Amino acid sequence: MRLRKLGKQVSLAGQRVLFRFDGNVPIEKGRAVDGPHGRIARAAVDLDWLIQRGARVVAMTHLGRPDGKRRSAYSLKPVAKRLSSLLGIKVPVSSALTGSRVERLVSSLKNGQVLLLENLRFDPREEKNDKTFAQELARLGDLYVNDAFAVNHRAHTSVQALAQELPAYAGFLLENEIAVLSQSIERARHPFVLVMGGLKVETKLPVMEHLAAQVDVILVGGALATTFAVADGKAVGRSVYDKEAVEVIRYLSKSLRQKILLPEDVVVASSLRKDAKTHVALADQVGAKDRIVDIGPKTIARFEQEIKRAKMVVWNGPLGYCEIGAFCRGSEKIAQAIAHRTGAATTIVGGGDTGPVLERLKLADRFTLLSTGGGAMLDFLAGHSLPGLEPLER
Repeated sequence: MRLRKLGKQVSLAGQRVLFRFDGNVPIEKGRAVDGPHGRIARAAVDLDWLIQRGARVVAMTHLGRPDGKRRSAYSLKPVAKRLSSLLGIKVPVSSALTGSRVERLVSSLKNGQVLLLENLRFDPREEKNDKTFAQELARLGDLYVNDAFAVNHRAHTSVQALAQELPAYAGFLLENEIAVLSQSIERARHPFVLVMGGLKVETKLPVMEHLAAQVDVILVGGALATTFAVADGKAVGRSVYDKEAVEVIRYLSKSLRQKILLPEDVVVASSLRKDAKTHVALADQVGAKDRIVDIGPKTIARFEQEIKRAKMVVWNGPLGYCEIGAFCRGSEKIAQAIAHRTGAATTIVGGGDTGPVLERLKLADRFTLLSTGGGAMLDFLAGHSLPGLEPLER
């Protein structure tokens, strides 16, 4: 896939650039939780590129799900603080998204300055891909840059409709993600290992099916593996799994099932508390009161063995209940194994739950690609068309 991108032929000095990035990060005690390789930090690199070329930037993002209402808990003020610290300049927030008030703010911007619009989802039209809202936003800019890969599977106004109102380009972060992901599909290296975790079968199974002919082995963990266990008639105690997907799994083709490697042992806990008692059990010997919270040591060793010989590894979704650190050991060990393989293999890691784990382990820069997208990455790997990319294609 080839996207229109900004190059030296595009003069940016004095141009009003509508820059759609992904600043959707957790907010804790009024602070944006965003590490050195977080979504805001990575967007700031491309923002700085625009600033250095004299663009007048109107930055846009959403935060959470405010349901089309102005809710202070979803204000972008913490995001603006994070951007200000990264860029070394003051980034003010416009409470108005469209209209004369924000138009005056934009007209007063000097070359190299940035204005951040308040949460796009404060306007109910954002999630409706509304043409009128797109036209109102377009009055704030001369050109549009999409650098928010993580939302490109959404047909939202700032992602798709707005790109049809102005000259539209892919940002460098978006362009790089698409290039690496495209290569993983079109020129896969073998052995190709796919690692799938998390919960929702409906988002993971299409990827497995689409890549079935290319992958050599699929390592499955997390609640996803528990759903497979239930489909195979195994007891899982009180474990979380995708109840609606059990029947779907039972009818998977034999050729796909033969490539799927499920846990042979698991870590089980009495509850989902930090201080819960845990022990290791064989996958077919989970007690009635047990909760599966992680993959076990034998499974970790087997998964590591497959990764050590891989020439391509794609991983999406945690392999345990990583909300609690004690239940994240399997994910940590697999992350380290994949990171160690980078160079000898192409390594691609994605999913919103995975990033914080990698930041904590100081592994975030140890992969061929650490994708900013979860759902968007899965949709792309499943062969689905992404609405946000359509207006950007050459």
